[in-house]
Amino acid sequence: MNKILIFAGAKESVLLIEKLINNYSNLNEFHIIYEKDAIKPKIEEKENIYFYKINFFAFEYYKNIIYKDYNKIILFIKNKTEAKFVLNKVKFTKTPILFIKFWLEFEKFPQINNLEILDLPEILTNKIIDFLPGIPLYARNIGQGKGEILEVEIPIFSPFAYKSYSYFEERYSIRVAAIYRNNELKKIDKNTIILPNDKIILIGKPSVLKELYNQIRKNIGSFPQPYGSNIYLLLDMKNMDKKEISALLKSALFLHRKLKNQKFVIRIINPTINIKIYKLYKFSDIDIYTDYFETSYIKTLKKDTQNLNVGLIVTNNKFFYKYSKEFFNLKKPVFKKGEEFIKKCKALTLILHEKNIKKIASSVFDLSYQLGITLKFFNADPENPHTDIVEYLKHLAKLFNFSNVQFSATKDNPIKKLKNEKDICLIEAIEKSPVSKIREIIMPKIEYSYVLLDKHNQFLIPVIKENYES
Repeated sequence: MNKILIFAGAKESVLLIEKLINNYSNLNEFHIIYEKDAIKPKIEEKENIYFYKINFFAFEYYKNIIYKDYNKIILFIKNKTEAKFVLNKVKFTKTPILFIKFWLEFEKFPQINNLEILDLPEILTNKIIDFLPGIPLYARNIGQGKGEILEVEIPIFSPFAYKSYSYFEERYSIRVAAIYRNNELKKIDKNTIILPNDKIILIGKPSVLKELYNQIRKNIGSFPQPYGSNIYLLLDMKNMDKKEISALLKSALFLHRKLKNQKFVIRIINPTINIKIYKLYKFSDIDIYTDYFETSYIKTLKKDTQNLNVGLIVTNNKFFYKYSKEFFNLKKPVFKKGEEFIKKCKALTLILHEKNIKKIASSVFDLSYQLGITLKFFNADPENPHTDIVEYLKHLAKLFNFSNVQFSATKDNPIKKLKNEKDICLIEAIEKSPVSKIREIIMPKIEYSYVLLDKHNQFLIPVIKENYES
């Protein structure tokens, strides 16, 4: 049986004593020192509960009591002077001491190895903060209590919606311990992905959790996050002519100026002299790496996407289709340069279909916002109004306060119509490796229509085929 000594010097200690006696009296032996009759609750005397009415300054009267073999000593004293006096008397015991701190300021606590402090002003403040909207909810009394356990709700517009639960561990070394959906604990398996309005419990480094919380709750303007922080361009000078290199550089630099990325990373393999590139060395937000040994485009691409925090890869049609499977397996957004300079783009266009649009919706609105261009949703199948998708997108537009959003449809061949469009940039979700143009012509599928529209600049956003039923 555990033995607990309580110095009950606050009205609130009445509630503590009552709770202990009513719920735990069969498990413990309680010794309670008090000064005022009002502190002693009117309860039935029990053989394992002992009350001592003694003035806290009268140490001689209770010094023999404090040196009994206790498992815990609790100082629940509201008078600061009395609390300090008693603490100085009991600190020499080897018993673990719990000191209840009622005040914002208190003299520096002595170095006591067996002392725990319960800071009531801080606990009250933290509890109030926990009730405020938009504030991270940390587990303060679990684990180390230093912010290594976090609960966060996934907003409908979050770029982390529709991400695999394993994505957090792979990308941030953060573990998803639990997912609550519709107020119920959801069973997690390898096919689970996270939906808007899910509440998730995350475990990891406090500093990483804090940054991750800000990214999850960020409204808009964070792309290429959560895929990574940097825009990446790989230049193979042996297999690219000067015109190709110049066009890719111009596009990547434009995106670097427009998007909220941290760095523009240029990797050069098979190097030759290029004055335009080396003029960029002077910029602190542009990193240029020249590799004199590795000659393989795809090996370099794979290695750098793992090591350089890449969030968006810039390439062209030739290299994308040459290594289409490899690009798909990287699971990174790709900007594929078309015939026009992206600066001329006046509208970001998405072809409506039922597959995956919800999964990339946050990236669609984010890119439109950061590029400062109109957002167009194009229905290539007028027999299907896509009511659910359209209502969802209109709801997002309202949440994002987007006014320049357009919906259109055509009865004509949608590929032919979009091919004739000018100054547009396409965006599409990529769930499977791209098919060849011949296959798309013979067996057309709307989700692969971007293959036939490669004259336009394109943002290709990866999605994972997973189980996400609510």
